[in-house]
Amino acid sequence: MRRSVVGLVAAAASMAAVGWLYQLVGQRRDERQFSPPGRLVDAGGRRLHIIERAGTGNGPSVVVLPALGTPAAEWQKVFAALPADITAYAVDRGGIGWSDPAPSLLRTPLVLAEEVTALLDALELSSVVLVGHSYGGIAARVTAARHPGRVVGLLLVDSSHEQQARHLAQHDPKIPRSEIWRRAARRQMRSLGWYRAWHDLTGRRALLREAVDEVGEQLAPAVVARSLRTASRRAVVGEMVGIALAPYVTPDWTRRLGDLPTTVLTVGDGHGWGPAYPTWFELHQSFLAMSRRARHVVLDGTGHHMNHDVPHEVAGAITDLVNEAHRHGARNA
Repeated sequence: MRRSVVGLVAAAASMAAVGWLYQLVGQRRDERQFSPPGRLVDAGGRRLHIIERAGTGNGPSVVVLPALGTPAAEWQKVFAALPADITAYAVDRGGIGWSDPAPSLLRTPLVLAEEVTALLDALELSSVVLVGHSYGGIAARVTAARHPGRVVGLLLVDSSHEQQARHLAQHDPKIPRSEIWRRAARRQMRSLGWYRAWHDLTGRRALLREAVDEVGEQLAPAVVARSLRTASRRAVVGEMVGIALAPYVTPDWTRRLGDLPTTVLTVGDGHGWGPAYPTWFELHQSFLAMSRRARHVVLDGTGHHMNHDVPHEVAGAITDLVNEAHRHGARNA
């Protein structure tokens, strides 16, 4: 019996070591093969990767904060639909895509807002329209509340709400409050080396199919490779923990946006939320009370990832906010 236990422990340790080694070798191989599609910016001592779209005008710039764990490259369809005069940036948050790992696993909205502020300082942007998708929406809202005057417009793209887990669980038993913790734990405990090995053996076909829909055929292999990094998995887990902690650590002042022009984009009914949709809609309605210049737009024909499904509509909402800010004299230095 004792020999059997020792044998099982030894076998498990051997499998873990092989997985760790395969992950290490695979990461180094991918790093040599795939260079960043954008540029790396020193933001407070760490490099953040940004996708940049240079515009010809002198109005406020646009800064996009993507959804939980998703790379900046997923916003290229929206950028392509923007008018030529608008300058826009999308960022890989710490650990995502080509950005350096975040210094801590704790990725709450306040922590993400600090990272965004460091990026704005690095880019020397004095006037910005922030765009936040899903969890990026909470980070964008916190940043906007922290920097009135510097943030001159806010677009919430089917944004998360810090109280969503509690409210959604009350109306849909399929969304228990503890689910986000279980998902984070499963991600953290899964062996990335063996996960990578499985997808390498299958030619990464399943991952590539999804990535092609999000970033196109040219960038898909690189985006898949970066998503298989240990730093990327840790970043995703950190953001999942951050959104779970958000109800307890997001201050009340983040809900006071004054006269900030704010647009809230919400998916139409029947696009994935099921019986929880009325609650999701109510949460988005609550955003309107945060600003005296807020408006609500419901978009049909799209799922949660509006940047993939209806890029022209999202680009139009961005353009309206930039034009409104420009009319009121907001410009970047």
